[in-house]
Amino acid sequence: MKDIQLAHFYAWRSVPDAMAPVLIQEFADNGAENLVLIEAWVERLLNEPGFCSRLKGWLGACGMNIAECHGLWGAGYDLNIAELPRRKGMIEDHRLGMEYAAFFGCKTYTVHTGPYYEGMEKPVFEALEQLVPAAEKTGIILAIENGFNPGNSPDALLQYLKAFPSKYFGCCLDLGHANGMYACPGKKKERYSAYLQNIWKNDIRLEPDPIGKLSEYLVTAHVHDNDGYTDGHMLPGMGTLPSEQWIPALKKCPRLVSLQDEVSALTYRISIRKLCETFDELMKLQ
Repeated sequence: MKDIQLAHFYAWRSVPDAMAPVLIQEFADNGAENLVLIEAWVERLLNEPGFCSRLKGWLGACGMNIAECHGLWGAGYDLNIAELPRRKGMIEDHRLGMEYAAFFGCKTYTVHTGPYYEGMEKPVFEALEQLVPAAEKTGIILAIENGFNPGNSPDALLQYLKAFPSKYFGCCLDLGHANGMYACPGKKKERYSAYLQNIWKNDIRLEPDPIGKLSEYLVTAHVHDNDGYTDGHMLPGMGTLPSEQWIPALKKCPRLVSLQDEVSALTYRISIRKLCETFDELMKLQ
């Protein structure tokens, strides 16, 4: 069995700097080895002189590593943003973000295509035309993430993945998002939000086999749970995520290098100890 790393996400944006090394040490004390370089830290690396040295110090003091990166995302960073001046800045910010991610030893850098609108494919393709070569130059794998809308469904992502056949470009399968759009028995489309009903034009397309459809492109995965309809970011076991089926299936994907805990621990008052114990058990699934 190939070596697949586990990296832990945490909501560092909500943690004062004085507490960050304490919590990093808590991860280390509970057997964790790797953290996720989250977008809040990437923003600070780009905009705050001295933060790189501070972060290196926190990690070094605790013997922890950063293994994966959730890249910049949101209104100013999604690949489909249409405002031309900001698009130029978005590309440059992602290039520098990938350089920092590679500097810290990350294998992947995950990005979002963005909220759905008709015609979004063109700006996404144009962004990838610049970012895939940047990833190749940096030596990090750029990974696009699935979501809940027609523009980031597995079928939508395949058009980009097939267009750029590079070992430095792949897919991050967000299992929570996949579970939310999973065509499992008993799913009731009327339970989805009015927003999703609207953007899907009252014809929500559920996916029966997200891992199988994307298997040859999967390089990493975000692991969290939900009720099958919303993006809850719960601890696995709290919702309907078919972990015992999906984790072993992921491990068989030829390009997979890591799994990433993406649980909203602060929201659900989940201790670092509980996070580590739960994900250590998940990593044992075969």
